[in-house]
Amino acid sequence: MATVTSVNPYTQQVNATFETLSDNEVNMIIDRAHQAYLSRKNLSFTDRAQYCFQLADLLDKHNDELAKLETMEMGRLLSVAKKWLTSTADLIRWYAHNAESYLAPKQFNEYWIQWITQYDPLWVIFWVAPWNFPFNQLLRAAVANIMAWNTVVYKHASNVPLCAQAIHDLFEKAWFPEWVYTNLFVHSSQSEFIIAHKYIAWVNLTWSEGAWSAIWSLAWKYLKPSVLELWWNDAFVLLDHNDTEAMANVAMQCRISNWWQRCNASKRFIVLEKHYDQFVDALVSYMEWLVLGDPMHTDTTLPPLAKKQLVEEVHQQVTDTIAQWAICKTWWSALMWNFYAPTVLAHVKPGMVSFEQEIFGPVASVILSWSIEESIALANQSEFWLSAVVYWDNSKQCQSVAHRLQWWMIFINMPAWSQASLPFGGIKKSWYGKENGPDWLRAFTNKKVIILKKE
Repeated sequence: MATVTSVNPYTQQVNATFETLSDNEVNMIIDRAHQAYLSRKNLSFTDRAQYCFQLADLLDKHNDELAKLETMEMGRLLSVAKKWLTSTADLIRWYAHNAESYLAPKQFNEYWIQWITQYDPLWVIFWVAPWNFPFNQLLRAAVANIMAWNTVVYKHASNVPLCAQAIHDLFEKAWFPEWVYTNLFVHSSQSEFIIAHKYIAWVNLTWSEGAWSAIWSLAWKYLKPSVLELWWNDAFVLLDHNDTEAMANVAMQCRISNWWQRCNASKRFIVLEKHYDQFVDALVSYMEWLVLGDPMHTDTTLPPLAKKQLVEEVHQQVTDTIAQWAICKTWWSALMWNFYAPTVLAHVKPGMVSFEQEIFGPVASVILSWSIEESIALANQSEFWLSAVVYWDNSKQCQSVAHRLQWWMIFINMPAWSQASLPFGGIKKSWYGKENGPDWLRAFTNKKVIILKKE
């Protein structure tokens, strides 16, 4: 029997090991999830919301212990983990408060007919979740689905099984009907078996380009709709500004969000020539003040990366970029355990690895621009697009630049962020489909149209 193992990225100690499910056990779970869908699909919005409010309250009540699980499994700073759990509880409450109004039937009249649109649940949804937001990213999808009254089966990332089990237990403690939410400890090789199941109606994945292609191919093969998210390489565009050092500080706040391991964190910093040298020097100074240590401790500002494999990937990307004649302004190296030295790469250009690929680690790639026009062109030169950040003293001109950037989300004079009510997603090779907002509640439903002849 295969196993899933949780390893503490800071201490390298094994937290726990779980056995994976057999195909027969998975088949039984999906069948029961379908039966739960059939027996509960007419449950009122009020009842569904009440379960979700109970779930949010449990997240608040157990914030400390759940945050420690995140820190033990993926290395997030404990203080940051606590804040994200609070945010996740608020996100759940937003869906519970708003689902009924966004999913309510609507009536239309035209000529001699009238018609009604209503949003019916589908069946069972299969989700493959990422490790970098073990509670938030999974629950924002699960709760939206459950408010639409689908049932969901989840394969969480293999390095956060304790968080996966904790989420499963939270649904039970919130008194959700049995089999509405089920955690699956399965191997990635079982994905086709799951997707092919006759009761799986929809597939979602947040992962790498390779996994995305594999899951998309399977979803297409079995005619299952999907929402898929993969790499992003978000741009931070600094135009004219009177305080370059302050902007460098803001840039680092945009970069270190979730301590380097966040998809919509800025990764490519495009800076006009007049600010360039001062901006790079300020980034280097900022990096030098980071304190490596235990993510459980309040004085730590440089926690480990989540996995040893990630450290190796980051080091290879940095080394390859330097070999392409980027200039490293810091000491770049894999350190003890899962730590990677904070790195500033200057004079990064199109075609270089760190310009073309997302780096999920403590690396800032700084790109020289000689004009506003070139800054726009450099920002748009990517295959992985979610959010761009634009800073300029002239906010009116900043909006003009934003209209010319070909990104899904553009933040003017503020870091990128997300919330339940705000549509969230990318374009090109970053994503198809969108999360959050009213459309996310409707995404996993059948928009049924009933046509009537007027009396």
